[in-house]
Amino acid sequence: MNLRIPSPGNAPGVHPIVERGRQLRHLSFTIIELGGNLREHVFETGDEEISLDFYTGPVTVQAEGAWGRWSAQVPARSSIRDAAPMIYIPPAAQVRLKAANGPARVTAGGALGRPGGRPMLIDGDAIVARHVGKDNWTRTVYTHIADNVDAARLICGETVNRPGGWSSCPPHKHDRLEASEVPMEEVYYFQLEPAQGFGFMRVYTDPADPDPFDCAYPVQHGDTVLIPRGYHPVSACPGYTLNYTWILAGEGRVYGAWKDDPRHAWIKE
Repeated sequence: MNLRIPSPGNAPGVHPIVERGRQLRHLSFTIIELGGNLREHVFETGDEEISLDFYTGPVTVQAEGAWGRWSAQVPARSSIRDAAPMIYIPPAAQVRLKAANGPARVTAGGALGRPGGRPMLIDGDAIVARHVGKDNWTRTVYTHIADNVDAARLICGETVNRPGGWSSCPPHKHDRLEASEVPMEEVYYFQLEPAQGFGFMRVYTDPADPDPFDCAYPVQHGDTVLIPRGYHPVSACPGYTLNYTWILAGEGRVYGAWKDDPRHAWIKE
């Protein structure tokens, strides 16, 4: 099992990383690198709702659907340490991304949507920032798309690991329908600052899982890791800030509906 997809690099292009129904049941994920001869990219959302996240820029976003025409300007991002806008696009829309000045990297995470809805820019105070954990597992979690957006399945945001720090700790999972847990797949997309840095990620199942696996990966700038199920902690190399976009979708839509690994839950105490 290989859940890590290496970075496609910085060359202009459209890079489909996950096709819904193939690598994952509920999620799709695409990296769009604008620049050079690819100054803009146009696509149809079809039956999917889409979250757009931005890493360089600036980018102009235009969308057209049953609601009419909609547009937003996303400024250049100064650092992956800080919160940046996300955009939600409902199904049955045409989307145009334009690089306004220089290269621009955008990711598109998708899940099966439902009719209705309107595009939405999530920025500023609409982004929920939380400082989570303690000791060397403190991190900042930015939640963009949750109860504030009338989405069908998507829950999205970013987590920032400080240099040498851990996140998704205690290790947690969301792959069973239980009192405190809802089955949801997830995608992590990594950025590092400085970009030559690296981190590590482990994806492993509960010992009682009928089809167990245990995978560990080095993660570098631009890599993607798929989380079909299992616990999934992350660590950053000292000296390097690690940021990952996280995109959730599954059989329910409840942020925080996960279960800590009972062997390691004690660290909260």
